[in-house]
Amino acid sequence: MSRNSIDACIEFAYRHEFNLMLIPSRRQIEAAALGGGYVEGWDTEAFAEYVRKRDPKHLLMLCRDHGGPYQLPTERASGLTPEQALDSATVSFVEDIRCGFELLHIDTCMDVDGPAEHSLAVERLVELYGRCVEAARVENVDLRFEIGFEDQGVDTNDPAEFDEQLHDVLARLRAADLPAPTFVVAQTGTKVLETTNTGALRTAPAAVEYAVRALSDLTQKSGLALKAHNADYLSFAEIGRLRTAGVHAMNIAPEIGVAETRALLELLEEVGLRNARDSFLAMAYESGLWRKWMIQGTPDDDLRRAIIAGHYMFGTEAFVQLKESVSATVARRGIDLDQYLRLRIEHVIGRYATLL
Repeated sequence: MSRNSIDACIEFAYRHEFNLMLIPSRRQIEAAALGGGYVEGWDTEAFAEYVRKRDPKHLLMLCRDHGGPYQLPTERASGLTPEQALDSATVSFVEDIRCGFELLHIDTCMDVDGPAEHSLAVERLVELYGRCVEAARVENVDLRFEIGFEDQGVDTNDPAEFDEQLHDVLARLRAADLPAPTFVVAQTGTKVLETTNTGALRTAPAAVEYAVRALSDLTQKSGLALKAHNADYLSFAEIGRLRTAGVHAMNIAPEIGVAETRALLELLEEVGLRNARDSFLAMAYESGLWRKWMIQGTPDDDLRRAIIAGHYMFGTEAFVQLKESVSATVARRGIDLDQYLRLRIEHVIGRYATLL
């Protein structure tokens, strides 16, 4: 979500001798040939080099989240054909492999005008999978995969339908002489909107735990591990339920961005930098990047919307200039701004790592 979120992960991993996965989306980190990403303006190579220079023990795994056709917004906006979008995703994955990424999430659930039909999504998944295996062979690297069947929703998968889909995909991979994935993403009753988790885990925890246990049993029978997406904003009890039910790994991201944003705003308020606070909130709100996170019909709340979009500003030139001024001011009070923000991020990471 930001340079500080990456540094916080590295510091946490080394403080606790704990392995973490850094798993950026294509919007966050992307190949230079495809325009790079919004996090620090980094492309894939710059991101990988930054992490590896700071991770001599290799405690952090570089991974790709939601790699696949139409997962980069410009692919839809520019009207790429399915073949062109598949080629664009391939360029992204090949650069990941060249730069030392170790796990790729192949997500083909999107089409040019909405969700992809299941059989088409599977066909594209197998095609991309094969291209990635071949690229890994050329680079002589070991590569792991993560697969999923649909975009994240508030409920859980139906175990019987999930079992059928999983066996179908695994059979097609075997038929193409491709290795099995490491992780399978299932619907685990977790869904992030605004600054909360709106999934069924919150409203029907016992039912979700029962269903997730069944999903986990199915994945383990196939020799795979179950991963939950959209696991942000969960309590200790909710994280524990998923872990007990057999979830092996969880992805979080928006909560980290919001935690850093809130920490920054609290500090600006505390030291009386109201003009800087207002400038930051204005640029975040005016970006409009909060829109995709909003619950339909939610009351207008410009402050909340700005907080949701705050982390998208961290890599912009306007924010960098504002931050330099703020850093100098708080340093005169003995405060290291980035360390202050990283500690807040580490608190979020620790809530999950404690139970995983």
